Amino acid sequence: MSDKLPTQEELLSRLKEVESILMHVQHEVEQLNDAILKRNSEVDRLNKTLKLLDSRLGVLEEEDEGHGPEFEKPPHY
Repeated sequence: MSDKLPTQEELLSRLKEVESILMHVQHEVEQLNDAILKRNSEVDRLNKTLKLLDSRLGVLEEEDEGHGPEFEKPPHY
């Protein structure tokens, strides 16, 4: 087992490598954050559309009540 301490050059090289890795990780995190924000925006838009369609369906169902075949008189009346 060696008790040799790393030289200043070795430490500087390792530090540069860590900084480079950190830059890549930060870039990836920013890209992931952008993707999440876009998806959240899309989900919000889809939720609004779903609520609007649900509301319209409710109105149509209310308008249709009492107009089904069970409420119609047979043709011989």
